[in-house]
Amino acid sequence: MLILILCTLLIPAVIGSGVLRILYGNEKNSGFHIWDKMITGVITVLFLGEVSHLCSLILHRSFSFFTGLFAALTLVMAGAASATIVCTRRKEKAAPSKAGGGNVLIFAPALLLFGLQTAYILLGTPFLQGDMTVETVNSFLQTDGIYQVNPMTGSPYQGGIPLRLKILALPSLYGGLCRFFSLDPQEVVWRFVPCVTLACFYGAFSCLGRCLFPEDEKKRSCFLALAGLLLWAGNYAVGMDGFDLLNCGWRGTAVRNAILAPWLISLCLRKKRMLAIMCIAAEACMVWTFYGAGVCLAVTAVMAVPDIVRLARTALKGKEAPK
Repeated sequence: MLILILCTLLIPAVIGSGVLRILYGNEKNSGFHIWDKMITGVITVLFLGEVSHLCSLILHRSFSFFTGLFAALTLVMAGAASATIVCTRRKEKAAPSKAGGGNVLIFAPALLLFGLQTAYILLGTPFLQGDMTVETVNSFLQTDGIYQVNPMTGSPYQGGIPLRLKILALPSLYGGLCRFFSLDPQEVVWRFVPCVTLACFYGAFSCLGRCLFPEDEKKRSCFLALAGLLLWAGNYAVGMDGFDLLNCGWRGTAVRNAILAPWLISLCLRKKRMLAIMCIAAEACMVWTFYGAGVCLAVTAVMAVPDIVRLARTALKGKEAPK
């Protein structure tokens, strides 16, 4: 499990840093926070998993084919990101970032909440009503096939499964982690993934806090602690965001609401449109149709309204100006 945690922290951070350098160049990249790089890397790994998943389905290949292709794509992306970082490091040294490290002790309340909530996830009982993720992952591992066997009956599907479920890559990703690190699906799905989701939740709100209070660490600390308290407060009933994250943080909707939505708002405030598009695409890889896809697109559209109005006013003023 320790190796898995280290890989989860290191590989996405390297990949995310490389992706941000490719998309925004050295000067703009210096303004990104470490959690921007981490979440960008996690989303990129999700895309690689989706590509591997779809290739396996379209080509009618085994789950072993998926794991091999996913591992190869991830290693290639990590290598390309590392090369990009090395090639641009000299330029970054010539123009160092002005951002300071900050005082970690100021964020002690948020860190305490994160520790308590992590313990709650690791020691608590997951909420499983209507969820078959572990069973689905087990079926992938035992049959070496993707959506070939009904996890509830153990028999092959008679009429297949809906396309809106078949294209979702999260069960394949979880199964890949189980195979790579020889872990039990219950440990990966019920414990490890929710802890990563929780950490990225605080990372996403940290990025949002930096947008709202760029010069005030104390306000950012209070904002982050308030987000953590609201997470506890939302744990009182099924369907609340806090309940979903703390009791079933492996679900696509929990990941979307806890990570993509707050991070997307921070991206829109910073005018990082390419990353906003990545959030929209990432949601489509995790949730679909009846499960609430389209939230990230709606948030982006709403956040873009002021810019659209400003552009419209500028255009009208240009037309009304005397020639």
